[in-house]
Parts: sequence; structure tokens; C-alpha cells
Amino acid sequence: MNFNELYNIAKELSKEISLNDKSSYGKVAVACITDNNNLYTGLCFKATCNVGFCAETSVIAQMLLKGETKITKLVAVYNGNEIISPCGKCREQIYQLDHDNLNCEILLKNKVILLKDLLPEL
Repeated sequence: MNFNELYNIAKELSKEISLNDKSSYGKVAVACITDNNNLYTGLCFKATCNVGFCAETSVIAQMLLKGETKITKLVAVYNGNEIISPCGKCREQIYQLDHDNLNCEILLKNKVILLKDLLPEL
């Protein structure tokens, strides 16, 4: 699967849905491919009390349920169309999930970059 396909999948999922006046989900969506060529998608959960989670975290949880840890390509989409970089916490989670994920390709607005180039010195 190429980055254009991953982007389109994440773009379709990235729609903020309000649960109540203090919580929503879906403003950020992630699509990724593992080394086994499996597709995983995830959505963020936002709560005003800061107990929400990022879309990458929901992807990691699904991967772990299937016994997978290696991500080869990842795209994060904000607000239905904007490609964004995973936050620092998510970058670290992806690395801690499997150190081989340093070579995970991440689509940014104008280029593809490896996770290891987004992390501070290890």
C-alpha cells in the first residue's frame, strides 16, 4: 500500500465527532502498514480532563492484540485533510513498541521521513 492510499484512508476517518460538551473523538486519524502488510487505523479521543489518547495509541493497542509490533509506513491526518507529524509522546511509543520502528516511514506535508529522524538523540 502506498502513502496516497494510506492518506485517503486516514482522511476519510478524520472527522471530529462530539460525544458531549467535554469529549470528542476522530479529529486525528492514523493509518499504518505493518511489516506483515496489515493495515491498522486509529482515532484520537479528546477529553477536557486530559485523559484522552492519541490516534497512534489506538493503533498500537490494536497491533498488540494481533501480536504485531513493526510499522513500516504511517500517516496521521488532522481535521479531515491536514497531514501532521506524530507528537513526541507517540514517536517515543512507536520506538518503544519495537526499536526496528526507527526505520518506519512517516508521511509529512512535503516529504517522507524516518522515525529516527524525528526523534532526539537516542
